Amino acid sequence: MKFNWGHGIFTFYVIFVATLVVVVIKSRTFDNSLVYENYYARDINYQQEYDRRLNSNSLADPLRIVSSDEGYALQFPPSLEEKVEGTVLLYRPSTKSDDRRVALEVNPEGTMSLPLRGMNPGRYEAIVEWQSGGVKYYDELDLNIR
Repeated sequence: MKFNWGHGIFTFYVIFVATLVVVVIKSRTFDNSLVYENYYARDINYQQEYDRRLNSNSLADPLRIVSSDEGYALQFPPSLEEKVEGTVLLYRPSTKSDDRRVALEVNPEGTMSLPLRGMNPGRYEAIVEWQSGGVKYYDELDLNIR
């Protein structure tokens, strides 16, 4: 049997359809979720977040992550006279299942140890939403867990 142009067209369409089927199957297994669960609500309230960032930037001593005996700790500005309240989100951009949110528990020295036990190594962002003396603050700090 001789291979002619009709066989070529048939072969092309079979390969084309097979490729489309593979692409559709692969696309159904891809996780296309948003970065944040409540992305749109967060976008609407961005002005409040921006004001909190301005408050954080106006501090003489910013919030920092320092090394401690247990791993890492948040070091709050020593100039704060009021109690610090808020939350810390240890956000991992690559895997939503590794995210962890904890309430702030600041000791009298103005530090809080970050609870890293059981966390997978990698890059995280420590998103700290906190307030002291009625003023609200917002900080994003990079954290690499080994």
